[in-house]
Order: sequence, then C-alpha cells, then structure tokens
Amino acid sequence: MAIYLIWVFFLLALGQNGQSIKETVLPDSSYRLLIMVPAMNEEAVIEQTMRLFLRETKMLSNIKMVIIDDASNDRTAAIVSRFIEQRGQGRIQLLQRHHPDAQTGKGNALNWAYRQLTQKSNDASHLICGVLDADAYMTAKSFRKVIQYFADDEKLDLLQTRVGMLETNNWLQLMQDIEFTVVNDWIQNTRNRLGNAAASGNGQFIRVSSVSSRQPWGNALLEDFEFSTRFLMQGKKTRYASDALVYQEAIDKTRPFIRQRSRWTQGGLDCLFSYWGKVLRSSFINIAAKFEMTFYMLIPFITIFTGVASLIVMGFTIVNLDDYWRLLVLLILINLFFSSYIILRYQKMTRSKQYGLLVWTALTFAFYNYLLYPAILIAFCRKISGQTRWVKTTHGLKKKIGRKAS
Repeated sequence: MAIYLIWVFFLLALGQNGQSIKETVLPDSSYRLLIMVPAMNEEAVIEQTMRLFLRETKMLSNIKMVIIDDASNDRTAAIVSRFIEQRGQGRIQLLQRHHPDAQTGKGNALNWAYRQLTQKSNDASHLICGVLDADAYMTAKSFRKVIQYFADDEKLDLLQTRVGMLETNNWLQLMQDIEFTVVNDWIQNTRNRLGNAAASGNGQFIRVSSVSSRQPWGNALLEDFEFSTRFLMQGKKTRYASDALVYQEAIDKTRPFIRQRSRWTQGGLDCLFSYWGKVLRSSFINIAAKFEMTFYMLIPFITIFTGVASLIVMGFTIVNLDDYWRLLVLLILINLFFSSYIILRYQKMTRSKQYGLLVWTALTFAFYNYLLYPAILIAFCRKISGQTRWVKTTHGLKKKIGRKAS
C-alpha cells in the first residue's frame, strides 16, 4: 500500500494540468516535417492511413509521409505503390527494404530510412522527422502543434505527443484508452517537470540537427524508450505535448494484449540491463529524473512484488474476515476512489458518452492491472531463456480503423 500510495501521490501532485501552447492558424512555413511509417505486412490498414494523412494535411504542403516497407510478405508495397500513383500527389513516398537486410528490427528499418531521407538536408535545424505506426492517425491540428512546438523553442530536440485509441467499443479497448489518455499523460507530464520526457514510439518527433549518430535508433524491443534515453544522456532537450494527439488501434482481445505487454516488458528489461548504470552516471540527467527513470525501469519487479503482496493480503483478510473486514473495506475504497477519479478525468478529457461502460471500468479497474502479471511473467521467462523474436501486433482487424478518424 505504501508503494502504491506514494506512486499515486507523485502522479496527482506533478502529473496533472500539463502545459500547452496557444494554437496558431498557420505554422512556421520554414519547417518541413517528414513522417516515417515502418510497415511490415500492413495491407489491412496502410491505405486508410495514407488516405487520412492526405485528408488532414491537405493545407499543409510542408508535411510528407514516407512508408518504409520492410520486405512485407503481403500486398503492403503494392497497395502503397498503387495509391501513390493514383493519389499520392508527391506527398507520399515508398522506400523498400529487401532480404537479407530486411526484417532485422524496427530500429534498423528506421535508421536505414532516416539516413536516406536526411543526408542531403540543407537546413537540418528546420527539418523535423517523426515516427508513426502503420495504423496511426493525426489531425491537422496536431500536426500544426508539432511544428509550432519546435518553432517556438529552437532548443527543443525531441517531442512526444499524447497517444489515444481509435476504437473503444469494448472494456479492454476502453481501458487502454483510459491508460494512455490519463495515467500515461500524468506520467509524461511529471517527466516534463523533471526534464526527462520519454519517447513512446508512436507520435515521436525529432529535430534532425540534434541527431549526431547515423544510427539514432537502437534495436531493443522498446526502441522508443531506448531512443529518448540516449538523447537524455547526450544532454538533449525532450518534451511531451499533451495537446497534440496521435491515435492508434486498440487491441480488442486478451491474448494479443498480453503478448503485446509482454514484448514491451521484455524491452523494458533490455533497457534496464543496458542503460541503468549509464543513466545513474550521466551528468546531464538530474537526480529527480534518475529516480523516475529507475522506478520506470524497475516497474516489472515492483509490479510483481506489489501484486503478490496484495493477493496475499487480500487472501489473508478474507480468511480472517471477522478481524480484518475493516482493512478489506479500506482496500476496496482506496482502489474504487482512485479508479473513479481516473474515469472522471478521462470523461472530462474525451467527453465520452459511454457512461455505462465507464461505470463498469471504474468498478473493474483492478482487473486490468492483473492482466499485466502474466505478461510480466512471460517477459521474465523469455528474457532468462534468451528469446528475442516476437510476433508483431496485428493491425486492421476491422475494415474501418476507428470511429475517431471517420
């Protein structure tokens, strides 16, 4: 309870009311924005992603999308080629990797494309390179915000936007949207105040002139956190933008969700063993930020410890209910109060009208946390056994990416 309450206190004290910038109608025209989209076997979603991109950037000619086909086994490359020929309007480009150099990791694909796209840049300080997933969707307003953040702060090196879910049709999808919209937003706002905002993969943007390496991305399973950690250790300025939003497809079934979180957890363990010592020794990262990054990298261990402890306490309380029923009531009320507060914040931020489902999520919030335990155990087992290959998350299970993009 102590660990849980301390974590809640820090989120509530530091993570709310994130800063935003006043929107301008026209962004700085001297800036160019390159959107890199790694795509391996994304035939189900890639056409709609391109179509929505053209729709939202119709009045933003300084933004270009580059699809990186990583030797797909399906029709991804063919679909992109046909779309560019029919509707590309010079705003979408296709880069193709081929075996034996392809399918060696997302980080390698990004590095390969980044070198080709930026090596001839005449004004790297005004060239912004972004990374979106193949199922991602951003509005024109969010694209303008991204450019404005970099234009307003010439020292800004990396910007991470807020993440939301395109579909919230069932309990699991809604819980993911709540997690990213509220809890992750609090975490990133806290990092803004500490000076160590982290990249979250989808919706990350960098100033090209800030990159000194020809291979800025690593190949850890959590390449986004690894990427921003490298930036922080070089003294780069990172920031999180709560008012710029990227949407992605939510997973709608339990097994794929656990598999995804297991991959993320194993990636976090990779970063822990590779970068924890370097983070602690870095002269560019302040003590408070080092503490937060340490806590984040140790979350799998903390989650297992607190999860087992809570189950033991709950079991002991139920067996000895006559003596400890007050403790049981207290535990339930603490969880219900915090869960209800999160749901109310979510409803305020999104104006969701799924009232019945929201009430149900408030009552069952703890069960979502328990889904993480098997994911963490799987990640530990795979890490110990040296397994590193994963089946990527499948996108486009529905014909329509999501209601929020329509």
